[in-house]
Order: sequence, then structure tokens, then C-alpha cells
Amino acid sequence: MKWFSIAGIRSEISRIRWPKAKDLIENSGKVLFFTVAFALFFILCEVISSGFLKWVGI
Repeated sequence: MKWFSIAGIRSEISRIRWPKAKDLIENSGKVLFFTVAFALFFILCEVISSGFLKWVGI
């Protein structure tokens, strides 16, 4: 259990690739865009399905 020591933990932390600020902002923007896009998609689906059900008479 070499990794379960201070030296092992330090060596594992040094292997981590931390994101740069530019990458972090870019990826956050993509996440926000797709979250809004999916929200609009589901709202549109709900409006269409409820309109159809009202038209049918249910």
C-alpha cells in the first residue's frame, strides 16, 4: 500500500491535470448552453403534447 502514504498521495496529486481557466470557462459555457437547450426542448414538448391532448379532448 505504497499509495497510502504522504509520498504516495503527493505523487498522485502531481499526476492530476488541472484545467486551465480558459478551458474551464469554455466547458462551463457548453454545459450552460446545453442545459438551456434541453430545458427549452422539454418545455416545447410539454406544450405540444398538452395542446394535442386538449385538441383530442382528454
